[in-house]
Amino acid sequence: MKKILSLGILTVCGLTLAACNGNRNSADDKKADSTSTSQKKSDAVYFKNDTLKIDMATLKILSTEVLPADENLFREKPQLAITYEVTNDSDELISASTVWIACMGLSQEGPETINKLNVGMTPQDEKFAEYTEHQLDDIKPGGTAKAIISYDLDDTETPVILKANQGMAGKELGVKTINLK
Repeated sequence: MKKILSLGILTVCGLTLAACNGNRNSADDKKADSTSTSQKKSDAVYFKNDTLKIDMATLKILSTEVLPADENLFREKPQLAITYEVTNDSDELISASTVWIACMGLSQEGPETINKLNVGMTPQDEKFAEYTEHQLDDIKPGGTAKAIISYDLDDTETPVILKANQGMAGKELGVKTINLK
């Protein structure tokens, strides 16, 4: 039940971020922007060296780790755990998990399909306490918070492909291959 509720909250947060990001460039704003300003904005949006930069935030991937299934920690399947931090570059409150869900997608290539990975239960391991403490909190403008997200794995051998986008419906900004071994 907690997993469904968490996934629902993260989905709503992601949609909100995507909508906010999409509304930033209204018709009036586009008229006011000069060509050079538009060029500067597109140059400032990227994903490279484990860092995602969008207008609203900067997200830095800190680590990746495969966690074994462990019923005592509510982990039914092995998981890929990703720790990261988000800095709020906007004038509005945002959460680290909202930025991640809106901008990152993970998959593994199967024999006949590309399998999109499902968000798993947040790791309850004590070593991740500093990442779970504020991951759903609002980050103030200019502030930074650490977070963690995990994805259930059916296959712990095949590399995971992470695609970073500029929001849920935005353009692809980059790709990272995460080797699980």
